[in-house]
Amino acid sequence: MKGKVSMNTFSKLAIVSMLVGMSGLANASESSGSLTVTGTIESSISLTIESAGGTTAGTGTEAAVSALGSIAKYGAAPTGFTLARGASNWTLSSTVGVKVEKANLTSTDYTLTAQLGVAPASGVTWKLNGSTLSDSAATTLTSTGTYGSTGSYSWDIVIADSAAAAAIDNVINFTATSN
Repeated sequence: MKGKVSMNTFSKLAIVSMLVGMSGLANASESSGSLTVTGTIESSISLTIESAGGTTAGTGTEAAVSALGSIAKYGAAPTGFTLARGASNWTLSSTVGVKVEKANLTSTDYTLTAQLGVAPASGVTWKLNGSTLSDSAATTLTSTGTYGSTGSYSWDIVIADSAAAAAIDNVINFTATSN
């Protein structure tokens, strides 16, 4: 039977072809790669305003807002403040709570300073812990602040009777520096 392929031979050839094809699947191509990661851990600190007199929003963040509303020597004190009337001025008193936390830092304490954002209105004096604040120089509130706890600082706004009836808006900028 020359030239004729028997069915049995054909079946054997098909099985051999199939096995050869499958052996190619077992030896599939492969590739690999790598990702090199670089980075440096840096130390950091975080400062948040935890409390303040007035109607305060944003506590627990670094940008709180304290709204005093309309204030007057012979009016009621704003929320969270006391009002003391003197012979030629009056003082609104409260506290400001500031919390500083650290990460990846060996420092055991920090220095906290405060400075006004702009010059105060004429006849208005801003004080923290008894020190007068200005917009030209920072005032040190503590040089041994404890990380993770909220420091409470007395806050006074002294208003002269001669001050113009106008807005007293300002910003107290706090800066914590690890020691």
